[in-house]
Amino acid sequence: MISPRLWNLLRALGSIAAKSPAISVAVPVQLKNTSNGREHWRATAKRAKLVRETTRMLIQVATNGKTFPLIVRLVYVGPRQLDDDGIASAVKSLRDGVADALGVDDRDPRVVWVPDQERGGVREYGARVEVYLG
Repeated sequence: MISPRLWNLLRALGSIAAKSPAISVAVPVQLKNTSNGREHWRATAKRAKLVRETTRMLIQVATNGKTFPLIVRLVYVGPRQLDDDGIASAVKSLRDGVADALGVDDRDPRVVWVPDQERGGVREYGARVEVYLG
């Protein structure tokens, strides 16, 4: 049996394909897949805090009159493609920042999260958050 979470994701993917985002914000940060990293925890925490705070500020300004439900596409931009669990790990701080800006927990069923990625050029890193009205 398919879970309600998966049904929401499938519905969200269909609506993303059909329309353009209500809000699209480029986040000037370099995301990293932290699940495979061999980095000290303090450096990881510092980078996650920076990404989360930057995302929160940008999204808060862009989503002044928020309405629910929302579909949020979190886009990792980098020279190499990541696997499914790597992309989820890389955009976690973005997700937390958007949830902070919206004033909701990131488990809230009114928000469907769609992690995605796009290939950038050599040494081109970045992130983008697209918000679709559900």
